[in-house]
Amino acid sequence: FLQALQGKEEANSTDVAFAVRLAGGQCRPCPGGMVCHGGLELLQRVDRYPVEYYPSMGESSSDELGMTVWSICKTDPELVDGNVVNQNCLRRFCEDESRVADPRCIPTFPELALGHWADPDFPFDVYKCQALVSATSDSFVSCPGGRPGTCSGGRTGLACGRCEDGSTMDVDGTCKSCEGGGSVPTVFAIIIILFGFPCLYYFMNGKLTSETSTMMATGISMGALLTLTQHFSVLGQLTVKWEEPMTSIWAALDIFMFNPKFLNSGCVFGDTSIFIGRILLPSILLSWLAVFALATQAAGRAGVVKESLVMVWPKVRNTMGQMFQAFYIAISMSCILALQCYSSPNGTSSLSQHPYILCGSGDHTPFLVFSVLGMIVYLFGFGAFYITACIVIPGRSQRGLVAIQAYRFIFFRFRPEFWYWGSVFLFRNLLLTLAGVLNPGNPYTGAMYLGLVALGFLIAQCVCWPWRSNLLNTLDTVILFAMVAIVFSTLPFIEVTEVEVLESTRDTLVGIMVTVFVLASLTVVGSILGNMACKVREVRDPDGHMQRKEASMKTLSKAWADLTNCYRLDASRQMQFLTNLGAFDRAAVLKLAGVVDLELSRSEKGSKRSSRRVSMNAGSLSTASK
Repeated sequence: FLQALQGKEEANSTDVAFAVRLAGGQCRPCPGGMVCHGGLELLQRVDRYPVEYYPSMGESSSDELGMTVWSICKTDPELVDGNVVNQNCLRRFCEDESRVADPRCIPTFPELALGHWADPDFPFDVYKCQALVSATSDSFVSCPGGRPGTCSGGRTGLACGRCEDGSTMDVDGTCKSCEGGGSVPTVFAIIIILFGFPCLYYFMNGKLTSETSTMMATGISMGALLTLTQHFSVLGQLTVKWEEPMTSIWAALDIFMFNPKFLNSGCVFGDTSIFIGRILLPSILLSWLAVFALATQAAGRAGVVKESLVMVWPKVRNTMGQMFQAFYIAISMSCILALQCYSSPNGTSSLSQHPYILCGSGDHTPFLVFSVLGMIVYLFGFGAFYITACIVIPGRSQRGLVAIQAYRFIFFRFRPEFWYWGSVFLFRNLLLTLAGVLNPGNPYTGAMYLGLVALGFLIAQCVCWPWRSNLLNTLDTVILFAMVAIVFSTLPFIEVTEVEVLESTRDTLVGIMVTVFVLASLTVVGSILGNMACKVREVRDPDGHMQRKEASMKTLSKAWADLTNCYRLDASRQMQFLTNLGAFDRAAVLKLAGVVDLELSRSEKGSKRSSRRVSMNAGSLSTASK
């Protein structure tokens, strides 16, 4: 029908009737991303292309057709909107048998489903919109559905993916005008970053934070929680209808993901420039810190600044590493934005952050190039450097304090026996970041992936307890538990209407349940079989078992002898030794002292303090005395 009218400056009812007959009267399945109501509807204006789908008929109509339609529908409130008729009225008009042959009553044109868009010239070429769902209504901020070419929120372009000239996209997905100082936040943020970033050197390496490194690491962990939570909120932006206060919380957390929407950056730069800027931002900041360090060193040699303000390179490298590590998730998210593509009913794929850019097109190429470069330099490059440092630096640290100062950000947060845990922590953040690449069109996939990864590292955290202080261990445990709880609590808010996606999600969930059940069963059965094997080995080879037990006791006896010889150290050396112990070593000393004290107090009659511990170990103690 549209093809018959397209290109005609004028048309008439004969053209319309001819176009309808071209379809052959055949019915076909409703196109993907569209809603087909069936039946006929009234088409009033056919004198030019495009035709008018919604005639303005109402109480004020002066033509015969308009007055006829109004007289039919005016008494039914479902058929009118105020003083004009709605689409239901136009369909009611054509339901009359006497009007079925009227050329103005044509088959009802399919409407776009919620969250879909199509060009009026190609109405069946349907694109899916990757946009926020309104928290107060059932309409998309950008794509409300309905007739082809319809956008809302001031958005325009393919899939309603961009704002009109002179406006920028707000954090809620709507467009706002750049007038009235729209570029001020961006300029102000650039000034703050340039002058504030070098100050972090003095904060992270000064006397204050050298004694409060635990709190500093806590801040880094809390930053990771915020970015991870925001990362999850990005995954569900297509069909998750958040309610307050969650909508406001996700919007506030956007700032930790370097989201330029907060700064009205669209009023100053284009989308491509903003993306490239996000990729280059870490390198620019690190280079700026290096230039600032050279400036302070030159000023120090000239006697302009105090020696305490002169930056030294080991501490500069430590500051760079700490900041890069703290914002690793945000940096990773920026690098993989160009890989987050979702599919549309017409078979194309669009970029999640910029739906008007088709993946694989020429506009997508700059995004893809800088994304790959960012992953090579930041993700794989920094990861390889981090792992190499974990292997090499412990040996170099014995030569002096330079290596300790330069790479303090790698080791200072963890217990000595888990000095490598920084690599595990970095790998955890990378895995959580990659959730955005896993089928962005289906939020269930990302949500389940995030939940399983967080749950796995929660188990590892509870087993190893790797952080230097109990406070950090507790906080990281709470963070991971909160991550798991938030992920699985949001599943009811996810709405997926496509049958294929629902079936895929169901199969995935069933597979996860079966896998978890099998792994849990194998773990329990394996532990039982392992204990039985040890017992059989002990029965078959009692002599070997006794030899292994004696060797273990000899090692323990030697360690005990070394411990009891500590009285040979004077009081000052003992105090220095105890001061240098970590939190967990101090706790171990206190626990050992408590056990020894209980053993010494066994001979005291009526000792309530030792009765419980001694009664629990009575069998082992009596055996040892024999």
